[in-house]
Amino acid sequence: MSAETQHRYTPGSAHELLMVALPLMVSFGSQSLISFVDRMLLTWHSNSALAATMPAGMLNWTIISFALGVANYAGTFVAQYEGAGRKDRVAGVVWQSIWICLVFGSALASCSLAAPWIFALADHPPDVQRNEVIYFSTLCLGTPAVLLVNALSGFFAGRSRTAIVMWVNLFAVVINLGLDAVLIFGAGPIPAQGIFGAAIATVCANILATLLFAGILVYHCHRDGYPLWSKLGLDLDLCGRMIWYGVPVGLQIFVDLFGYTTFLFFVGKLGTAELAATNLAFNLNSLAFIPMLGLGTAVMTLVGRRVGEGAPGLAEATVRHAVVLGMTYMGIWCIAYLFMPRLLISPFSAYAAGADFEQIEATAILLLRFIAVYGMFDVFGIVYAYAIRGAGDSVFPFLFFLFASIFVLVIPSAVLWVFWGGNLYASWVIVTSYIVLVGVVMYARYRQGKWKQMSVIEARSETA
Repeated sequence: MSAETQHRYTPGSAHELLMVALPLMVSFGSQSLISFVDRMLLTWHSNSALAATMPAGMLNWTIISFALGVANYAGTFVAQYEGAGRKDRVAGVVWQSIWICLVFGSALASCSLAAPWIFALADHPPDVQRNEVIYFSTLCLGTPAVLLVNALSGFFAGRSRTAIVMWVNLFAVVINLGLDAVLIFGAGPIPAQGIFGAAIATVCANILATLLFAGILVYHCHRDGYPLWSKLGLDLDLCGRMIWYGVPVGLQIFVDLFGYTTFLFFVGKLGTAELAATNLAFNLNSLAFIPMLGLGTAVMTLVGRRVGEGAPGLAEATVRHAVVLGMTYMGIWCIAYLFMPRLLISPFSAYAAGADFEQIEATAILLLRFIAVYGMFDVFGIVYAYAIRGAGDSVFPFLFFLFASIFVLVIPSAVLWVFWGGNLYASWVIVTSYIVLVGVVMYARYRQGKWKQMSVIEARSETA
């Protein structure tokens, strides 16, 4: 958003939030669409492939999450430096995030070697386990591109140029769709690759998005006067602060995803049908939940900008508008989960196996009712958590998620399995309780107001 464009929107207004949030919601929604299409097409390929994608994909995100937190938090640094009018520090953030992503990404790609051992521990059915290993190991090799996409997009999101983020991600979706159709089922001389083809399509889409973001970033830095090339070197102080604030965010994502991944592993022990139904329900939930992360990122960006400007009161106005927008959006999805579940599932059932998928569909319809119950609490958890992160409050969410993930999600799921042999609906009661608690606690932390005295950037006198 250029300086002229910014002046058209009253700071803290609903209009300003919409102009920043809607492109990000579309952008994040496009990312969920990639996973949605992967799983829909794999449903047509085999039920075991559908059952494998969620545990393998969740584990991949869990392993890279701490680095992803650092990459994502680059947008907060950009927003606060932009609010303070320091273009040289914005350029420095870009390069530090690139170096961090390359180092972490290269190290995390090696996790693909551990895939057979990891999924052997889960003790899922052999065909599901085989597909999990293929999908997970391939996604791991694409980790550097995933991290760079998130870090480079932070330059645009932090400056409220969110339309660029949206168009690049939509480009990635189109690439992924085309490659999915060709690689999963085969075309001409290209043989059908199944779940391996779906993973390759995702990796290629992320690589192309990274290259496109890089090209646009160089152009904008040159046009808008950001000294990109003079900040090429390693800035240990800035890099250290980005890691200091970003790692708790990443660890929060890690413990949250670890809890969900453990939950999925226990569900997988109940059987392929139960795991596939759970994956299907979560996949449909992702269409509502993932765009909410775009709204959360917009809140984090605007709160960060207001903190950089020294105007926390305007940040509060933005958060209020975000809660209304989020509840409206999620409310529409919750109504659909309750009253139109078969319509939502129809893309999966179009070419799926008959009797087996009928059982999966019937179970998934019941699970969507749980999602309708916890949906609004998801809104609170996202909006308020991202708001306090935008100011620099990243340690408290990490500590809370660590406690809640272990004692509210993982341990109860384990106890349910060990002492009662597991139960699908009881497991979903546990997940629902966890999400409700997250929403309540994040709201309480925001209301405390400690975030108003926080900042991630140094005082001007330190860089004069």
